[in-house]
Amino acid sequence: MITCNLDAKSRTPLCDQLYAALRAQIEAGELAAGDRMPSKRTLAAHLSVSTATVEGAYGRLMSEGYCESRPRSGMFVSRALPGPATAPKGRDVPVQWDFSTGAADAGHFPYATWARLMREVLSEQNTALLLSGDCQGSPALRRELAQMMRSLRGVDVPPESIVVGAGTEVLVSALAALIGREKLFAVEDPGYSRVRRILVTSGARIMPTPLEDGAIDVRALYASGAGAAYVTPSHQFPTGVQMDEGARASLLRWARETGGYILEDDYDSEFRFSGKNAPALRALDNGRHVVYMNTFSRTLAPGLRLSFMALPPELAARYRAMHGACSVAGFEQEALRRFIAGGHFERHISRMRVIYRARLAALERACAELALGDVAPCGAGLHALLTVGGKVPAQELVPLAAQAGVKLTRLIDYGTMHRGEGERTVLLGFAGMDEDGIEQGLKALKKAWF
Repeated sequence: MITCNLDAKSRTPLCDQLYAALRAQIEAGELAAGDRMPSKRTLAAHLSVSTATVEGAYGRLMSEGYCESRPRSGMFVSRALPGPATAPKGRDVPVQWDFSTGAADAGHFPYATWARLMREVLSEQNTALLLSGDCQGSPALRRELAQMMRSLRGVDVPPESIVVGAGTEVLVSALAALIGREKLFAVEDPGYSRVRRILVTSGARIMPTPLEDGAIDVRALYASGAGAAYVTPSHQFPTGVQMDEGARASLLRWARETGGYILEDDYDSEFRFSGKNAPALRALDNGRHVVYMNTFSRTLAPGLRLSFMALPPELAARYRAMHGACSVAGFEQEALRRFIAGGHFERHISRMRVIYRARLAALERACAELALGDVAPCGAGLHALLTVGGKVPAQELVPLAAQAGVKLTRLIDYGTMHRGEGERTVLLGFAGMDEDGIEQGLKALKKAWF
């Protein structure tokens, strides 16, 4: 059954709230093309709203092409969804400047070093690397990851608790089964829509949970009865806020008192440009309630599909009982181990931190010179938030940008509920372009919006 947070006290009508939530779930893939929607009466009863509210939301979704009504069958998510809001009517404009948060810098990948390490691994003709190996990943690699976590993030975990996987999707799907699909998984709202989609696809129930001062609202966690909470405390996505000490303590207290699990995604913690990086939640925990997760997709390259997590003891034991093989090839695991052990990873991070700091400075400078609006302080991560000035309607920001060949998203696009916040705030990812490309892209936005 579809789950939405509707606020009866909000100035936004319930019909508009429901429409925005359903549209967001369709666009995020949580409601897939061809899925049958609940009947108006069923959904109204489930959400404790009137059938007129559901009928109004469904009507808007049909008028915009997100849903279709089939005679004697019901309402379905359209198989041919409308093009993204970034596409101008009548023609496709190729993307020239990509400010999306998923863009990556492939030009600075350490190709020569990685190729040399792979040649070394292959030349040794170690047949053990051709076998399925340990289901949690190579013990040697897990020892190296444990040392890396200790030195970079102050997280002290035994190698036996670490699991290596082929990307975040594989690990999150595994967690849904380990913790139990019958449990309610709280997710940040606004938050990382891909994780929401993975959990739903894995059969888990999710509860979009609002933020309070940039951190997941712990009072809402208690009220929801959630058994797990997915959070991004080092650099909340998409707001970019770092969870403060008080919020961390409250979240850990919730986990201890309820027996819930905290799924700590520590992505982008390596790229801090100002201020001090707060300790990972796992470093503050006794190892019983926090699952620490990170990926090399952002630090090295998305195509490598290399991620890892550190599990509490009981989940690690359950993982070993449920899995028979690791999803990452042995050769890649050994190459990564040597890459980390040789100091190449730390040197690469240091180099990229300098490069990304320069790109952020170029972005902030260009936004100020072009008077595009206000850029929020960006102490970490690979995207900045720009609240756009001028009189251009908020709903036209992305379409007008697309007509100019610029790809970006709005802050409001990452929430399941329409709260009237973030409508004029856009995310500007700066990982995929150099300083000149960033400046040219912002000039294109200036022309499109003003």
